[in-house]
Amino acid sequence: MSKEKYKLEDCTERYELADLITEACDELDDIIKDEELDILVDDISDTINEIADSNVPIYYYDIGRYAGNNSWLMTEIPEINPEGNAHDQIQANIYLAIVEGLHEHISEITKTEKEEVKK
Repeated sequence: MSKEKYKLEDCTERYELADLITEACDELDDIIKDEELDILVDDISDTINEIADSNVPIYYYDIGRYAGNNSWLMTEIPEINPEGNAHDQIQANIYLAIVEGLHEHISEITKTEKEEVKK
């Protein structure tokens, strides 16, 4: 059996909250395209909540890594789970950040679509 040296950067993930938000926005774009949702007409709040929920990490290791790279996740007490344990509160803050990112993404899409309609 040969001994191989592994570089630390080869086995680490970034655990950046922005990456979760980007992945969630990409998922929303796919749903809008595949299901032909009209965001100017359709109520997509359930879709946003489902996407955010499915993108929140569930394993303690991952939750801890996101908190380590985004320390505010540990210090803000979320409105949706103020009495939860530390992991629950971090997950709630991640969920809320993803929801906020998705709403910002919808606003950008809506603005673009309204500008295209005016042309």
